[in-house]
Amino acid sequence: MTQFINRRSLLKTGAGLGAGLVTGALGMPARAQEKQLTFAVWGGDAEVAGYKDVIAKFESANPGVKVKLDVMPFAQFYQQVDTRLAGRQAPDIFRVTYQQIGRYATNKAAIDLTQYLDKDFGKGFTPAVWSAVNVKGIPYALPHHTDTFALFYNAELLEKAGISVPTSLDQAWTWAAFIDNAKKLKAQGGASYPFAMSWQNGAVHRWMFYLYQHGGRLLNDDLTASRITEKAGIETITWTQSWFTEGLVPPSTSVKSAEKVQNLFANGTIAMMLNGNWQIPFVEQQMKAKWGVTYLPRDVAMADDLGGTCVAVSRDSKTPELAAEFVKFLVNEENMRSFVDKAQLLPVRSSIVDKGIEFSLRPKEMKVFVDQTKTIPEHLVSTVIHPNWGKFNPKMADELDLAFTSGQSPEQTAKNIEAHIERLLLRG
Repeated sequence: MTQFINRRSLLKTGAGLGAGLVTGALGMPARAQEKQLTFAVWGGDAEVAGYKDVIAKFESANPGVKVKLDVMPFAQFYQQVDTRLAGRQAPDIFRVTYQQIGRYATNKAAIDLTQYLDKDFGKGFTPAVWSAVNVKGIPYALPHHTDTFALFYNAELLEKAGISVPTSLDQAWTWAAFIDNAKKLKAQGGASYPFAMSWQNGAVHRWMFYLYQHGGRLLNDDLTASRITEKAGIETITWTQSWFTEGLVPPSTSVKSAEKVQNLFANGTIAMMLNGNWQIPFVEQQMKAKWGVTYLPRDVAMADDLGGTCVAVSRDSKTPELAAEFVKFLVNEENMRSFVDKAQLLPVRSSIVDKGIEFSLRPKEMKVFVDQTKTIPEHLVSTVIHPNWGKFNPKMADELDLAFTSGQSPEQTAKNIEAHIERLLLRG
């Protein structure tokens, strides 16, 4: 039987990560020196470069251990991983969105990482993301980064309309103020439409933060019944539907379209866009006008979307301890700080969030997104990692699209969503 050296008895590192280097003598079996790990990801050039950088450091610290990076297109990623899992040939480690970890945990496709983590390991992460990777109190992945939404604006058009933007989270526009300013921009005529929201291709989870801002929820406290037909749910559908009925957003930007709103912002078709921090490099390169980023509008509360990804070890890994060591190495403070800076993403380690990070590109704008990550409701997280979320999502997209593009009433929209959710919940 392979003998493992007790890592914790040799190196005290707080969250088990310390300076981040895992040496070949610490916690590694002798045979691991001849092992290869496979790591399946999707990502743009900057993300892939970040993964390769961490892999090179890990291999350097652990001679003989090789990590093969398997980069797949996002559109086929989950299908390919699921197919390999069905054939019991899945990669050792795989990237996964927080919205998907619930089903991999329920199906036991991702392993319980408890035995590989120090007792207080989770305290090193922001509460929302640590909650996201835990299913029934068990960690099935480790948080790697997040991304979230804020409001991009064309500074030249807002200046012409006499609109000043909030400079702190507590000064964020109310829903009413946001719509008033949108109407000012429409009247000015500097852009074809005042704004647009990035929730295309059925990314309906991005609609959810408006529901929480208005005091509503999709599910009840213990996630056993729908609450979408309550007053807050119907009013949130009504408010977002009004964007389309009042001509404040392009008709092509509903939840089931394929329109890329960042293109509309960069070419001046819209004056503002609700979008994620990962769009900053694109806007920086493509936008000719002066631009900035401010906080989301808020209603009775502020809330934002849980974006980003975590990293899981698959049940098919022949060396799960080695795989877990790599994942811990990937998410330690030093490597996380480097990765999010290069990839223009947001950190999820409390130490980085609290100390701050000076991003290389647009640090002022990135600070707005970092502030917004503190407003992600934990109940929203519990909802989007529900094992049935992947089945809730398509129906919600269908019904909201009908409300936005075909005039279906908010009441009927909510009833149709609720009926679908209740059927799924009854099945268990």
